[in-house]
Amino acid sequence: MEIRHLRTVVAIARHGSFTKAGEELHLAQSAVSQQLSRLEAELNITLFTRSSRRVELTADGEFVVAHAKRVLAEVDGLRDELDERAGLLRGDLRLGGMWPTGLYDLYSVIADFHEQHPGIAMHFVEGTQEELLAQIRADELDAIFTAVDPDALGDEFAATLLSEEEFVCTLPVGHPLAAQDHITFPQLAGLDLVTYRENSALRHRLELTLDDHGLTPRNAFICTEMGAVRALVSKGMGIAVIPRSAAEEPGPPIELRPIGPTPFTWPVALVWRARRRQPPAAKAFLALAIARAEDAPPVRLVA
Repeated sequence: MEIRHLRTVVAIARHGSFTKAGEELHLAQSAVSQQLSRLEAELNITLFTRSSRRVELTADGEFVVAHAKRVLAEVDGLRDELDERAGLLRGDLRLGGMWPTGLYDLYSVIADFHEQHPGIAMHFVEGTQEELLAQIRADELDAIFTAVDPDALGDEFAATLLSEEEFVCTLPVGHPLAAQDHITFPQLAGLDLVTYRENSALRHRLELTLDDHGLTPRNAFICTEMGAVRALVSKGMGIAVIPRSAAEEPGPPIELRPIGPTPFTWPVALVWRARRRQPPAAKAFLALAIARAEDAPPVRLVA
């Protein structure tokens, strides 16, 4: 049994495809099939069932892949530790995030990390909060940036709050509510709302807060992009709730009012798996990202 065979099996399981596994490992499909056949013959079991559309793990295959992941993690961890002892920092850094990241300058953190550690290949994926947490749980990502209260996470995750920003109500220019110094939750619930897709963390946070007040939003228009939400508000299609930093960016004319009387905020946290032995690249990035949070502006509230 060779390490490369275990990597091949894990790649096939991840992609459900010999072709995609070969692309990841830079192997021809025939080489992937050959390595799998050798391992199955050595173990005297069938790891995958093949069909014209999909490659799926058998029960034995699930057992082997679970062990293979642990073995590969130990092997990669050993290599990383040896590199760290030798003063080398290389390998992969796998990050995930959702937008916006508010007052936290994620782009600068990533750029500075790359400048400090050019030997590390960085990968960044976007997703919903649920998708990103699942990928952290499965060790598919090293860390994620997401809108969550660190205290609300279970023991399996570690997290630190990077920034917290005020939500504002965006209104068409000349809207009657623009004469007020703030907008209340009952007023929000009483008007047509331009909102985000169902699995959006922005929408989820707003709907939970309204529910706490015994209110239900009137979701009149649903968009997937914040710029489109703003444009629709500007055209008088409804109102919207947006983080202040995003609402203050250049764009179609709108009016902004705080939501009150209690501030309504958007937290951005850095999250990683608590009990995982982080590779050196991830440890270095976490240290930089957390240190940089100390320089971030405080929550922006308007009385």
